[in-house]
Amino acid sequence: MLPERTRFSTFREDFARLNLALDVIDHSGGRPRIDVTYLPLGTVGACRIITTPVEFIRCKHHLKDCRDQFALNIVEAGPVQFANGGPEHVYDAGSACLVDRGRPLRVVGPRGASVKFVTVQAAALKSLVAQPEDLSGRPVRPGPALRLLDCYLRSLASFKRPLSSELASTVGAHLLDLVAATLGPTAEAANIVTERGVKAAKLQAILAEVAQRFSDPNFDLNNVAGALGMSRRYVQKLLEATGKSFTEHLAGCRLERAFAMLTDPHHLHLAIIDIAFAVGFGDLSHFNHSFRRRFGETPSGVRAASILRQKCSYEPSQCAGDGR
Repeated sequence: MLPERTRFSTFREDFARLNLALDVIDHSGGRPRIDVTYLPLGTVGACRIITTPVEFIRCKHHLKDCRDQFALNIVEAGPVQFANGGPEHVYDAGSACLVDRGRPLRVVGPRGASVKFVTVQAAALKSLVAQPEDLSGRPVRPGPALRLLDCYLRSLASFKRPLSSELASTVGAHLLDLVAATLGPTAEAANIVTERGVKAAKLQAILAEVAQRFSDPNFDLNNVAGALGMSRRYVQKLLEATGKSFTEHLAGCRLERAFAMLTDPHHLHLAIIDIAFAVGFGDLSHFNHSFRRRFGETPSGVRAASILRQKCSYEPSQCAGDGR
């Protein structure tokens, strides 16, 4: 919406200084690009930043405008340098650090640097983690909780529409719990964190694993349990909350993908049996039966109807003449 010559200065003045309470210094040689994606989740926020070479600085004069928040940062592409009221540390992809937004901050990233982070209210985090300010500015230990947080953040990309206030609040609570689990909750909060956010993230990880690997005909419950370090029974127990078994989730992914391929003109060269095998089915008759039960139509019927719709979109007069 803005002329190119004013974009960076506007971003720095109207967004970075007012919203993030920091300054931005361009190190790209005059061709900066900063992509920011932000998802508000009640009192929690999820953000992702991808930049050309840049430096973010929060000095003492910014602190009067700072919110009482912490941010857990996960580096996607680095190396990225962080200094938060103490020594500077260099973080490579996959590493993380906690930032206290009430302290001076310096972040330096190269071209293509990518960082995602979760912002949480200080009071909310302190109710779950003892003295989180003592952890700020230092590397966060890697572990299962950090991997779950990373996976849960990736799953948020699947939301194509704005979240309802109720869902946003639920997702925000899950993220707060995952941040607390990553940093180390107090003994009093450990059970709350585990039963709420951590359990939800584990379920999301299971569903993501199924969605990613369903086309493998040998993929089964043991593969999910092994990949995520869970027992078969625990995976089944978590899936019970969805009202569907592992087998039903697996079949659902395969059938939805088959439907998409049957209605995609780019896959017209594939026989139906080829599509069945491509999505993970090993038996054509089982595929046909499952497909008809789910969609109320045979695979060949769905393909024929799709071809007709495409034909009518290109030749509406001919379809009208056919009485269709």
